Amino acid sequence: MSADSSRSGLIPPPTEVNDTHKVYSIAVACIILCIIASVFVFGRLYQRWRCKTFGLDDYVIMPAYLFYIGWTAMAAYVNLHAGVGKPLWEITVPEYSVWFKGIIGSAWLYPPMSALIRVSILLFYRRMFGKAYKFINFAFWILLALQAIYVIVNSILPIFICRPLYKAWHPIERPKYFNNWYYYWIEVAMYSTSMAFDWIILVLPVYPVLKLHMPFRKRVGIAVIFMLGAAASIVACYKLGIFVEQMTRFYQVNPEWAKYEMSLLIPPQFDEYGKTFWIPSQLEPTVALIGTSLPAIRSIFTKTENANTGRPYFSTKARNLKSAETSTQHILHPSNKTASTGIPTSLNSEPTKRGNYLELHDTIPLTT
Repeated sequence: MSADSSRSGLIPPPTEVNDTHKVYSIAVACIILCIIASVFVFGRLYQRWRCKTFGLDDYVIMPAYLFYIGWTAMAAYVNLHAGVGKPLWEITVPEYSVWFKGIIGSAWLYPPMSALIRVSILLFYRRMFGKAYKFINFAFWILLALQAIYVIVNSILPIFICRPLYKAWHPIERPKYFNNWYYYWIEVAMYSTSMAFDWIILVLPVYPVLKLHMPFRKRVGIAVIFMLGAAASIVACYKLGIFVEQMTRFYQVNPEWAKYEMSLLIPPQFDEYGKTFWIPSQLEPTVALIGTSLPAIRSIFTKTENANTGRPYFSTKARNLKSAETSTQHILHPSNKTASTGIPTSLNSEPTKRGNYLELHDTIPLTT
């Protein structure tokens, strides 16, 4: 049966944009999530700059954040101009073209964005625990190499989704050139790999954190903060699950939608695409960026509390002492800790200027 005969009697797509029934909640949600993440990221960077504790993890989070801004701009634009939030039969062909451009763009933006966030988390772990635990350094280099491979592979695979590639965003011609199942499997592979990385990063700091020389309740609290940095793994699980579930709807066409010509060309699961793709895809990096910023944000409140209770700050000048070269061994020795706080006695000194702190990741008191 020819394409023309199969479309006979079906309603053609509209030629004019009609947003009467459009819902803007998806675009608004993406923008709000971006604003929240931005507050945490800038708060983190400001606190690290203020305390003169800027590290490689902070430098890496900046390009990750720029990719996140690019992702959010694309998500907002696509949701506002591609007909997302409208009934499928009210979407014009040019709007569908923008929709498909968003799909291709997301396939290339997601790998470097997610990988850079993970690298920042790994650098933070290495900064905190690398000297005391060799396995952290080993895991860091292995995972860093895997992130590079992950980005390279997932930057090449989308090229073969459609041949020629530009046909991928031409709704009328797309079905002849676009391989839907190839796209499905590379997305499943990418999300599965990303989820596996996130879970590894989630559990990596648990043992070192639980060995911190402080009350168990505080250790648990700090462990929770660290794990929130990789809590995007939970969202990644949901995103992968909903993506797989939606692909089962490939041949489940809404009877109302089946009356229109474009139902022969547009996947039926597009009717919920905003909720099933854009929201989970925006939420995952948002949670990750917030989680990676929490340790620095927490230090703001910790130091404020210390100021109010009269507890001393720890000077960063301690890092310039000769004993800092063997800080790990010094800290591990129980005789160098006070009985009440577990803080090295050499650092338990007079208060210094309020912006000059020794943060948790500079010197880690550990139990023996």
